[in-house]
Amino acid sequence: MKQLNKKEIKKAFKHIKRSRSIALILENIQYARNVAGIFRTADAAGVAKIFLTGISHKPPFGKDLVKASRHKEKVVSWEYNKSTGKVVDKLKRDGYKIVAIEITDKSFPHYALIDNFRNEKKLAFIAGSEVYGITKKTLARCDASVHIPMIGKGRSLNVTTSVGIILFSLN
Repeated sequence: MKQLNKKEIKKAFKHIKRSRSIALILENIQYARNVAGIFRTADAAGVAKIFLTGISHKPPFGKDLVKASRHKEKVVSWEYNKSTGKVVDKLKRDGYKIVAIEITDKSFPHYALIDNFRNEKKLAFIAGSEVYGITKKTLARCDASVHIPMIGKGRSLNVTTSVGIILFSLN
């Protein structure tokens, strides 16, 4: 077994394309390092656009954070809107199903994403504050919610890690 170089990796994965449009809404993400990391993950997962809302940090990122983002804020389309509700309403009008990344009384596990959204061509995932999660007002506008089952004693994962798991559960 040999590790592939950049050229070989590009050739190996050039045929992989998303069969649906994926948008990502980041609501009140307090830590710029998390936003920067999510840009990198979103690029790798083929996210069409990131919407930053509320107090979420916005690019440009400083020197240290560019190490986390790997300059993907220059590649992944993004926009800022103070109101998450306006973004959700716009995406719904555009035909997106809105899915909260949140443990709720009606959420299903991430490994059931394909079964629940097999025929959906447009999905938007919302990730909320590292401390408070998604606001109740935003949660009420969502079509569904998805969670990552916790086996250990912790109740949650870092938001960057959670977003990555969800985005790659849909392939």
